[in-house]
Amino acid sequence: MLTIVLGFATALVYGFADFFGAIASKKIAPVIVTCLSGATGLLFLFALTPIFGAAANPEAIGWGIWAGVWSAFAMTCLYASLAIGPISILSPVGAVVSAIVPAMVGFAQGDRFSWLGWVAIAFILIAVVLVGFVPGEDVRLPSAKGLLLALGAGLGIGAVLICLDAAPQDSGLTPVILLRAVSALLLGVYFIGSLILGRVKPSHRVSRKFWFALLGAGLLDSSANVFFLMASRAGSLTVVSVLTALYPLGTIILARVFLKEKIARVQTVGVLLALAASALLAIA
Repeated sequence: MLTIVLGFATALVYGFADFFGAIASKKIAPVIVTCLSGATGLLFLFALTPIFGAAANPEAIGWGIWAGVWSAFAMTCLYASLAIGPISILSPVGAVVSAIVPAMVGFAQGDRFSWLGWVAIAFILIAVVLVGFVPGEDVRLPSAKGLLLALGAGLGIGAVLICLDAAPQDSGLTPVILLRAVSALLLGVYFIGSLILGRVKPSHRVSRKFWFALLGAGLLDSSANVFFLMASRAGSLTVVSVLTALYPLGTIILARVFLKEKIARVQTVGVLLALAASALLAIA
């Protein structure tokens, strides 16, 4: 039951972070937002080390570095895929892949469920698609490039989850700290290179709202990493990764609260299905 609660919390908080990241990205390039929010989140993680600890053993360091590399790759692919669109198709594709990849690893490592558990997991994956779907007039099929980028984003996010789960149980926050540090560093280098080549133009006049959104994105994203670490250490990688894929749920909740955006009927069905399937998974 604890794994279900922590997994669901991971999804919500990841979604909250995406919401604030999207708000900040309206002012400057997304790669800058990801880089700066990662640095902010890193400071937050350092503040948490007295509580959770941070063992600097080679295995934890190695998995943390790999998680950071995959995170930078995943975020780059994610933003690029959503820029190409259509978001209503590519966003759920990335989310589902991000669940399937670590679930396959979990199964290979010995995760087994009753038939009821597998039904619950299948329902959650369906809910991921419904929650992430954004209805609109644009129903065009994605291009091959957009689809490949969405698959890359899902693969990258799934790989991050696998790396965090593989870190030693007694490593504390070391893998998450290195994830944030390496990801911020790589995205920073990418941004500087894009700036030199003229692919990204620096923005000016950012408001206080931007800085609040940036701070929120960094703190929440790091918090979600901590929640995932706790959830994966408490239970099955398959269960936690499938629940984590529900992260669009957190985004649409905040969009409803702060931006007064309407939640589409198909998304409401997805939310209800996710809640019912999570309860079923807890019982199974």
